[in-house]
Amino acid sequence: MSSNGLVEWGCDHCTLLFMSLQDLDALLQQRRDEQELAQRLSEPVSVETLIELGRERGLTITEDDVFSAQLREDSDVPSSELQKRMAEESRRLRHFIQG
Repeated sequence: MSSNGLVEWGCDHCTLLFMSLQDLDALLQQRRDEQELAQRLSEPVSVETLIELGRERGLTITEDDVFSAQLREDSDVPSSELQKRMAEESRRLRHFIQG
């Protein structure tokens, strides 16, 4: 990991930089100290809103960071709970998709 918090991978034509989840984790920690941020995050927000909230605080958060955080959280959940979540999502999609 480089000094700026980025992980670097080299390839033939470019160097790919991947931001760690540190900024997203920092944003979620800041909600404990910032009442306004805690209020905004007390209800579900879009990925774009989460990215903007980070940007307002000088943090770099990407859509990939958000999805990686979800995967990280889901990795600790028992498979029975994941199956229950998927069943609920499937029911919602069945009502949304016509035909």
